[in-house]
Amino acid sequence: MRWGSRVDQMPRRAVSGTRPRRVRRVAGAGVVLLAAVSTACARSDEDRIRRRLEELAQTISLEDGATPMIRQAWATHLTTYLTPDARVDVGAPFSPVVGRDAVQRVPAAVRVPAGGVRVEFNEVRVTLDTQTRRALVTATASVMAGAAVGGQLLQAWELEMVFSEIGGEWLLERVRLVGLR
Repeated sequence: MRWGSRVDQMPRRAVSGTRPRRVRRVAGAGVVLLAAVSTACARSDEDRIRRRLEELAQTISLEDGATPMIRQAWATHLTTYLTPDARVDVGAPFSPVVGRDAVQRVPAAVRVPAGGVRVEFNEVRVTLDTQTRRALVTATASVMAGAAVGGQLLQAWELEMVFSEIGGEWLLERVRLVGLR
C-alpha cells in the first residue's frame, strides 16, 4: 500500500470477540471512578460545611467587655458567612432577621454575660444535594459561659440550617430554630 491511498482500500483488521469485553471493562472502570470522585467531592463538601460551622462558632463566641468597635467588626465578619438574603429565625420572642444588613445590626443589641460566651455546634448532620449545591444541616448549638466563669452550659438549641454554595464558598441561607434542648 502506498502513501495517500484511500482508506477504503486499506486492508481491514478482523475484530476479535474480546474487544467488546474490553470496552465493557473500561466503561465499568469509568463508572467506578466517577462514583468514587462524586463520593469524594460530596465528602469534601461535607467537610467544608463542618469547618464552616466551626469557624462560625468561633466568630459568634464573644468575650466580655467587647467595645462597640469590636462588636461592629465582629458583626461585619459574621455577615461573611451569610448569603445576601439570609434569614435567621430563632423563634419567639424574637422576630426573624432577613438580610446581611439586618443581621449586622443584631450584635449591638446582644447582652453578653460577664466572662463572655463560647458557642459550639454539636451533633451535626449534613445532607448534601449535589444537583442544587445546597445542604440541609441540623445541629445543636450550645452556648456556654466563658471559661473564666466556669464554662457551664447556658442554653442549647436544635437548629436547622440551609447552606448554599456561592462562588465556591458555603454560605448560610437560612437558620431556623427547631426546638430547645
